[in-house]
Amino acid sequence: MPRISPETIEQVTAALNIVDVIGSYFPLRRAGTEFRALCPFHQEKTPSFYVSPDKQTFYCFGCQRGGSIIQFVEEYEHVDFPEAVRRLATRAGLPSNKRNLALRRQKNRLYESACYDCISR
Repeated sequence: MPRISPETIEQVTAALNIVDVIGSYFPLRRAGTEFRALCPFHQEKTPSFYVSPDKQTFYCFGCQRGGSIIQFVEEYEHVDFPEAVRRLATRAGLPSNKRNLALRRQKNRLYESACYDCISR
């Protein structure tokens, strides 16, 4: 499986706001400069799940889960890291790595066949 470049990860995280993404899964309420909600990862009666728009991170004081927008999608949707990045890239309207990989492979095949034809003459 191809590695996801750090540039792609940076583009995805820069293109999306963590509050908007998490807020699309369940409602968040403003609490000062942060947002909070009941944690989706464990049962609770009092909100302990916080989202920081300044840091672009989330953290639950109840179950100690936290991280970036990518870790949230991984945990919430039960997908691996590359799939979480792909889903967020699609959401942000960024080109898919699968598409880029397919184009790169096609280009390599064309180049190889063209070079082979030149050598075999």
